[in-house]
Amino acid sequence: MTLDGVLLMATPEKSHPQYAEEYADIDNAAPPPTEDSLRADMAALMDRAEATLTLATAWTENLTRLAHLEFQRTVTAGKRIVALLLLAFFLAIALVVSLCAGLGLLGYYFFQSVYIGFGIFLLAQLLTVAVLLLSASRLRKLLGFDETRKQAKEAIDDVTALFKQRD
Repeated sequence: MTLDGVLLMATPEKSHPQYAEEYADIDNAAPPPTEDSLRADMAALMDRAEATLTLATAWTENLTRLAHLEFQRTVTAGKRIVALLLLAFFLAIALVVSLCAGLGLLGYYFFQSVYIGFGIFLLAQLLTVAVLLLSASRLRKLLGFDETRKQAKEAIDDVTALFKQRD
């Protein structure tokens, strides 16, 4: 298009809908950060870092305490298991001796009423051994650091998720 012999080129205007988005960013651009805003941002970042460090320290202390308590529980359960197994060992020896003596008595007193007495004696020993073994198996479940492992895994998963969010 020419106007008095001068070629006029079409220039985009801000009011033209085609270029409205292009100029919107220029018109609405935030002013460059000032020194005060940079300091405030840095202070906020330092506060967040300090809070994160405080939480990490508290979590580490709690995890250490949990591991210590589970270790104490494991040692106590281990001591009880050893005591029960020692008792079961000596009772097992007595049971074998009693069985041998019972077999001898069976031959000697085959038609006597000693069988009932021996049967009760034998049954009492078997029940005692069974109770000891059941107690030992119940205490064996207390061995280990299951809760500490769960807490450590959760923490690792949380930290991993936090770093994945930032990427």
